[in-house]
Amino acid sequence: MSTAAIVEPTEIKVEERRLKLDDYLKTAVKINGSDLHLQAGSVPMIRVDGKAKFLDVPALPDDAMKEYVEQILTRQQDPADKRNLLEHKGSVDIAYALPGLARFRTNIFHSRERLALVMRRIVTKIPNFEELNLPVQIEKMADFQRGIVIVSGTTGSGKSTSLAAVIGKINRTRSERILTVEDPIEYQHENAKSLVSQVEVGADSESFEYALRAMMRQDPDVILIGEIRDSFSLTTALRAADTGHLVFTTVHATNAPMTIGRLTSLFLPGQEALQQEQLAMNLNAIVCQRLAKRRDGAGRIPVNEIMMATPLVRKYIMEGEFDKLKGCVGNRESGSQSFDQHLTDLFNRQIIDVAEAKRLASNVDALTLALRGISNSDTKLR
Repeated sequence: MSTAAIVEPTEIKVEERRLKLDDYLKTAVKINGSDLHLQAGSVPMIRVDGKAKFLDVPALPDDAMKEYVEQILTRQQDPADKRNLLEHKGSVDIAYALPGLARFRTNIFHSRERLALVMRRIVTKIPNFEELNLPVQIEKMADFQRGIVIVSGTTGSGKSTSLAAVIGKINRTRSERILTVEDPIEYQHENAKSLVSQVEVGADSESFEYALRAMMRQDPDVILIGEIRDSFSLTTALRAADTGHLVFTTVHATNAPMTIGRLTSLFLPGQEALQQEQLAMNLNAIVCQRLAKRRDGAGRIPVNEIMMATPLVRKYIMEGEFDKLKGCVGNRESGSQSFDQHLTDLFNRQIIDVAEAKRLASNVDALTLALRGISNSDTKLR
């Protein structure tokens, strides 16, 4: 294997020889990289703690990329089907395992008619709350018995990791039937007190929709739906919560109120009133997550906005007054908190610096005043 060391802020040294795909993957694991980017005509790149770092090697030729892609495809259960998707649809999502080392969520696609791929490392060890530095309110969400919890954020913000910690705690502490539908499986849960079944789209089910249709016939108590990606997956999640199941899922949105907006945009035509009521009555909480760089340089830490489903939150959702939800986010007495409140806490604990707090703030001016210890009716963080 080639050795690697970060020698410049944006470069990684590797041996000067023709590298195999596994060499790049081993290098990514060694330096704790999250994503490997390989593209014909471009210098390979690994993302470490959210920052792009390029390898000190030449740009990849087309024949190397064809070799890497073929290696990945031949490891699949139905290589011909995956090749067909890549050829006719332009991209394909698959999982790739490096035995004894790691699994990777992989997207192969075309860029300017040349091959490219992104491989995200899947950390299989189930994280605990102490390691993740998540707020105690999120750990308590493992105690819910029914309803729906939605974790939102951008790609790479740690949504799946936070949910893995919650599912892991349920598995360790409760006797339940846990079912997950994922594309692909990111964290592998071994049975503890609960019986866990994990369905991987493409390997265990022909499609995300088919897996969701079958889910309710598999006697689950706790359900993890990897992502709300369309009206069907939202309808399935709401129906499951409405019939007494505990549902966890993710949505791409940047804050808690916008998460509600994203969900309502997916309501089925003609069923908006019903689904709005289902969401209002069954919502437990919305957790929105960002990642902040630690001031000591030791990786990143989650920053969480939390909106608990208080009676007032349910009322606003039920009545469609979504613009009023922003005022509920900062209600810490209910267990809610805004991004800016959490950023202020992390700054006061000297975990992040002021520049990082401002970079991630929702209201930079209010945050600046809060960091100075100023809080009144005009500047109070919400």
